[in-house]
Amino acid sequence: MSGLFPNAWTVARREYRQRVQSRTFLIVTAVLALVGLGLALLPIAGRLIAGDETTAVAVHSTDAQVQSQTLTALGAILDGDSDGTRWEITAAGDAAVAAGRVRDGDSDGLLTVSRDGEGELTFDLLTEAGPSSQWLFAVRQATTQVSIGDRLVRAGIDPAAAGEIFAPTPFEVTPVDPDAKSPEETYGATYMMAMIMVVLTFMAVLTYGQWVAVSVAEEKSSRVMELLITAATPRQLLAGKVLGNSAAGLTQYAAVVVAAAGGFGLQGVIAERVLGDGAVASLESVNLWVLAPFGVFFIGGFLLYATLYAGLGSMASRQEDVQMATGPMIMVGMVGYFAAFIGLNTPEAQWVQVASLIPFFSPYMLPIRMLLTSMEPWEWLVAGGLMVVFLLGALWVAARIYSAGVLLYGQRVDFRAMWRAVRVNR
Repeated sequence: MSGLFPNAWTVARREYRQRVQSRTFLIVTAVLALVGLGLALLPIAGRLIAGDETTAVAVHSTDAQVQSQTLTALGAILDGDSDGTRWEITAAGDAAVAAGRVRDGDSDGLLTVSRDGEGELTFDLLTEAGPSSQWLFAVRQATTQVSIGDRLVRAGIDPAAAGEIFAPTPFEVTPVDPDAKSPEETYGATYMMAMIMVVLTFMAVLTYGQWVAVSVAEEKSSRVMELLITAATPRQLLAGKVLGNSAAGLTQYAAVVVAAAGGFGLQGVIAERVLGDGAVASLESVNLWVLAPFGVFFIGGFLLYATLYAGLGSMASRQEDVQMATGPMIMVGMVGYFAAFIGLNTPEAQWVQVASLIPFFSPYMLPIRMLLTSMEPWEWLVAGGLMVVFLLGALWVAARIYSAGVLLYGQRVDFRAMWRAVRVNR
């Protein structure tokens, strides 16, 4: 490694300055920072657009007693719903008029209740809402409880006792760690944080890994590589390009993350000032200290991908061939990305624990385990050791591919040639 510097630093500075001083870089960074800030404030924007909109449902039945009981039960069940939806449950005396209000868009639905020949309650909801509507699902669930309660009453159960049957069940979760926060208090925020970190990792690997590969192809297509190779060794060029382009990419990424973090931090204040309450999704309850170990593995994984992207990119003679040359790394990154989204719903699964130790997948899987479950100290040591081993191995493999690939012109990207480049002693 001592033979890499100072030439590698010189190449890295050149790559970094060439990237960050360009007008395109500055404009794209500013736009991405604004997008990150906008996404962070999206919950507040949604509240502002929705305003104080309520879901209005009218209840009609030719049986006054059934209508009254359904209206009371439905209102109590839906008002106790925890999703924050505002409900307006009213009685409809004239079904035709109520149906007209639904068709005109003045009401969200008309629920007609009747009894069949066996005395069972039947429900017919007139609405324009689609089958995936959240409020439609809530009404369907509520009518199921109303129907079961009616069956209990008809079976001879006292109405007061029937109501107690559907009272909320006391349920608590006690974590193994007595110092841990209650899962109910933090799960939503931690899940969101884990998902954001997975997406950011995938975008960083895919976008800035391509930067490194394209940078190599640009210089090969302009024949500048022939001049550079006389002033520095292929290994020095590889190290410099990986460090310079990675630093430029992380600089842009840092601007976006800081803007998004600032937006999340301001959510509560803005909601209090604009909406009159702070009831928006917030990451304040998340233990942000978990970002420190994740940052180490993120940078390690990022350098691992970038190094191999550079090696594969050196096999492409034209920029048009970069996509095909770097196809294996794109596939590996996508496998980690999609596996992480599956793992978000099963963070304690055995395969998630194994995948979090594999360097190609650990940047995706570690946020899930750190935020949604826990990791043993030995797992950190194993993951860290494997990351160092894989990174050193990637440097060795990529350097050998790079040494042969930078001077190959006009040839198709051939993985046999890559394998020969790795095997040849230099």
